[in-house]
Amino acid sequence: MLKVIGLGVNAGDISLGALKAVKNSDFIILRTDKTRSAAVLKDEGIKYISLDFLYEKSRNFETLKKNVVKEVKEYLKKGEVCYLVDGAVSEDLCAAELIKSVKEVQIFEGSSKTGQAVAAFSLSGGGYTAVSAYDISKLSAFSFPLVVYDLDSAFLASEWKIKLSKIYGEEKEVGLYVDNRKVLMPVYELDHNEKLFNYSTVLIAFDCDFKEKERFSFEDLLEIVKVLRSENGCPWDKAQTMETIRKNLIEECYELVDAVNKDDDDKIIEETGDLLLQAAFYIQFEEERGIFDNTDVLSGICHKLVSRHTHIFGKDKATDPEAALEVWSKNKQAEKGMKTASEYVGDVPATLPAAMRASKTVKRGTESGLKFTKEEIKERVLALAEEVLSDKTKGGELLFDAITLVKLCGGDPEQDITDETELYIKRFLALEKKLEAEGKNIKTADEETVKKAYDEIKKS
Repeated sequence: MLKVIGLGVNAGDISLGALKAVKNSDFIILRTDKTRSAAVLKDEGIKYISLDFLYEKSRNFETLKKNVVKEVKEYLKKGEVCYLVDGAVSEDLCAAELIKSVKEVQIFEGSSKTGQAVAAFSLSGGGYTAVSAYDISKLSAFSFPLVVYDLDSAFLASEWKIKLSKIYGEEKEVGLYVDNRKVLMPVYELDHNEKLFNYSTVLIAFDCDFKEKERFSFEDLLEIVKVLRSENGCPWDKAQTMETIRKNLIEECYELVDAVNKDDDDKIIEETGDLLLQAAFYIQFEEERGIFDNTDVLSGICHKLVSRHTHIFGKDKATDPEAALEVWSKNKQAEKGMKTASEYVGDVPATLPAAMRASKTVKRGTESGLKFTKEEIKERVLALAEEVLSDKTKGGELLFDAITLVKLCGGDPEQDITDETELYIKRFLALEKKLEAEGKNIKTADEETVKKAYDEIKKS
C-alpha cells in the first residue's frame, strides 16, 4: 500500500488522519525535508527518509520525477510506504507520476500552497490558472491571473521573468507569496533576490488590461472580438454578419497566399492574424446565436485530424504523401457517409477558384474510376483548340481538358496559371522597356515588331 500525503505549508497543517497514517507506515519518505511543513515529523519524533539527495543526482526535473518513482517503488517491495510532499498532493508533479504507476494508493490531499497565496492576494472566485513553475516549457498559452507554485530557485524565477516580460512587459507588477508573507515587485526584478525562493514560494501574475499586454493568446483575440461586438462596442463590428464579412474572409486568404508566394515573413504574420480574426468573428457570430463556441470548433478540427490520420492514430499504413492522402480520402468518405462515387466527385465546393475546382474534381474522378491517358487528353486538347476558333462555346471544354492534362502530368493548374500570369506581367514590362530603348512606343509600333521583341524576351 502506498499512502501519499500533503503536509501543507506550515508545520501544523497536517490533518490528524494523515498524521495517524504516517505513524502506521513501515517507511516514511519525504520528497524533501527542507520545508516548514516537514518540521512536524521532527516534532513528533518520527523517523523518515529524505529524497533530497536525488536533486543533486538528477540532471533535470524530468529525471528527478523518474528517480523519485524508482526510489519509492523499491521501498514498496519491502512494506507499506508513506510518501509525503509539501503543500497539497495535487500540486506535486513527482506525486502525480508516482500515483499513475502504483495500483493501490491512498491520498491525503493536504492544504494547498496556491490556496494560501490566492487568499493572501484576494484572488476570489476561483478565476485563475494554477501551474507548476517546472511546467514553463509546456505552457503555450496564458490565462490570467496566473498562479505559479514550486518556484524554488532564482534560476527558475529568471525563466519566468523572460516569459512574463514577453506577455505584458517588464514593468508590470507581480506578487510573491513566500514564508507566509506577500512581496510585490516589477517583473524585471523577479530573480534579483535568491532568498525569496524556496519550496513554498508562489508567484502571482495578475490579470491585466489589453492595453498593457505585449503578447496575446487566441483566447484574448476571442475576448477582444466579444468586446467589440458588445452593447458598448464598435458600431462597425456590431453591424457585421456572416454574409457581410464573407468577402473579407476570401480576401484575407488570398493575401496570405500572396505573402507566402513572396516569402515575406512579416507579411505572413500579419495576414495569418487577419485570417484568425475572420475565424474569431465567425465563432462569435455563432456563439451569440447559441449554436457553437470556440471549444466546439477546436474539438471538431482535433477530432477530424485524429480520425482521418488512421495511419498515425490507427492501424492503417502510409509510407509516402500519396498513400497518406489516400487514407485521408478513404476516411473522409466514410465519415461523410458517401456511398457513391458521384457524391465524392460532386463534393468539391463551387466557391473555389475555377482552375482549382476543376483540378480537384478531375482528381476525384480519376480516383473513382474515370481514367484517361495523357495521350488521349492531348489529342482532345489539340482538337478542341481547332474547334474553339469557330465555336466559342468549346472554350470551357478546352480549358477543362487542358487542366486535366496538366494534372495528369503532375502539375498544379491553379499555381501554374498564377505563375504564368506573373511571368507574363514581367515579360510585358521588359517588352515595353526594350521598345522604349529602341525609340519605339508599344502602342504605336507595328504588330510584327512587337511580337518579334516579345519572342526574343521569352527566349532570353
